[in-house]
Amino acid sequence: MKKNWMNGILAGLFLLGCTPEVTTYTIEGTWDGGDGKVVYLKKDLGDKKYEMIDSAVVTNGKFRMQQPLEEVDERILEIGGMTHIIILDSVPIQVNCETVKRTLRGKEIENVRTEIRGSIEQDIFNTIMTTQRNEMLVMLGLSMTGKEDQQKPGMKDSLVQMYIAVKAQTAHTIDSLVTHYPDSYAVALIINNFVARQRDLPEVEKMYESLTPRIRNAYLGRKLKATIDKMKTTAIGSIPPDFTLQTPEGKSVSLTDYRGKYVLLDFWASWCGPCLREVPNVKKVYDRYHPKGFEILSVSLDDKKENWVNAIDKNDLNWDHVSSLQGWRCPVVKQYSITGVPAMFLIGPDGKILASGLRGEELIEKVGNYFN
Repeated sequence: MKKNWMNGILAGLFLLGCTPEVTTYTIEGTWDGGDGKVVYLKKDLGDKKYEMIDSAVVTNGKFRMQQPLEEVDERILEIGGMTHIIILDSVPIQVNCETVKRTLRGKEIENVRTEIRGSIEQDIFNTIMTTQRNEMLVMLGLSMTGKEDQQKPGMKDSLVQMYIAVKAQTAHTIDSLVTHYPDSYAVALIINNFVARQRDLPEVEKMYESLTPRIRNAYLGRKLKATIDKMKTTAIGSIPPDFTLQTPEGKSVSLTDYRGKYVLLDFWASWCGPCLREVPNVKKVYDRYHPKGFEILSVSLDDKKENWVNAIDKNDLNWDHVSSLQGWRCPVVKQYSITGVPAMFLIGPDGKILASGLRGEELIEKVGNYFN
């Protein structure tokens, strides 16, 4: 059973070399109970902004979109308020929708059950999306195990083990896809959207180099190369981008103000549970090595000043703090390609990054290497 998804993809492998010249895209679908509804095709611009590319009204249970295709890329298909990421290429995409009604707490709710089929590229991408959904379901289960579940101590342990297994399966799936489909647009997208966020630069570069010249030169390949180039700006041994942000009192502070010292650049937020759980370790390393010249500059992803300041005071974080108060839209977050917090960079007196991704005892030990 474990090989079924790979066998299904292998059956259509030859299509990668037989795909017709990219000229137009076609999306055709049926929607039982959808007459008068609109299906939208959008482009994700980031920061929760979207560009409308196309749309179609469901008539007699059917809809169709067809337009010139400039580049093979990911797009969002919105149906009944639900979004689906697709690989938009020249192979026609078939969408089958069905409106399903159910009663929840005495209220009738409509959902749209959707099945999307297209090229082998779509199959490859759907494979990784399935593993991502599995991860999210387990994470949701973990988030719902609170104090009320203390009488069931084995439940949380089981979910943690399940999450570790699902993460391992995702990594295995990604590695298999990269190995078997170097001539796939979808694989370039998978490396860019998932691998680059979780793995080190050398591994991402190795995967990029394994792609065929056709894919590296395509839009999604060029997009991946741009991500790699950006990762290099915060790689170990590089001098990270300088920036200037304001303290709660309105004073401007720049990263270069710490040149000549060891400084921990710490991205965090008051609403971030893992950040707050890491606070005791950060405080321990600061209290131990600050008298010897060690500094911390914390960049908050908060968008409300009151929450930010209250978290600093409540947790007695007595080092330097700055923020743009723009949340994930903070320009420094974009400069450093931060996709999750906490995120930490240890920077040396010469301004170069010495380490990143430090947590717990590893953080204390790493900093101690330069002062003990």
